Amino acid sequence: MKYLLDTDISSYFLRGRHNLDKIFEEKGFDNLTLSIINVAELKVLAHKNPQSVINLSKIHSFCQLLEVLHVDPDTWEIYSKMKADTLTRGKKRGDLDILNASLASQHNLIIVTNNVSHYNDLVQVENWTRN
Repeated sequence: MKYLLDTDISSYFLRGRHNLDKIFEEKGFDNLTLSIINVAELKVLAHKNPQSVINLSKIHSFCQLLEVLHVDPDTWEIYSKMKADTLTRGKKRGDLDILNASLASQHNLIIVTNNVSHYNDLVQVENWTRN
C-alpha cells in the first residue's frame, strides 16, 4: 500500500506526536508521499509562527524523505469531476481537500489524516493517530 499524508499527519510527525515516527518506519518511507499542497500548507505554518518546531528547514528535510506529488492536467480533470459531484450531492468540502483527494485517486493512494470526514466518501482513508 502507498499513502498520501495529509497536512495534519505531517504536522504531527514533525512535532513528534502520536508515535508516527515508528508507524512511518513500519510502513516504509518509500510508501509515503506528500502533495505539493501539503508542502505549501506546512510552509504557511512555518511562516505564521517562525518559532515553531515546524520550520522551513525541517519541512525541506521532510520533503527529501518522501516523494512530493505535483498537480498536473490529469489531476485537474479528476478534481473537476470530484468537485462537481460533491456540489451535486450538497456536500461542502474545501477545495484543497478535494485537490488532495484527486491526487490520491489519480495515484491510487490512501490518504492518512486525522480529518477523516474531509475525505471519507471521496477516497480511501486511514487515521494513524489512534494507534
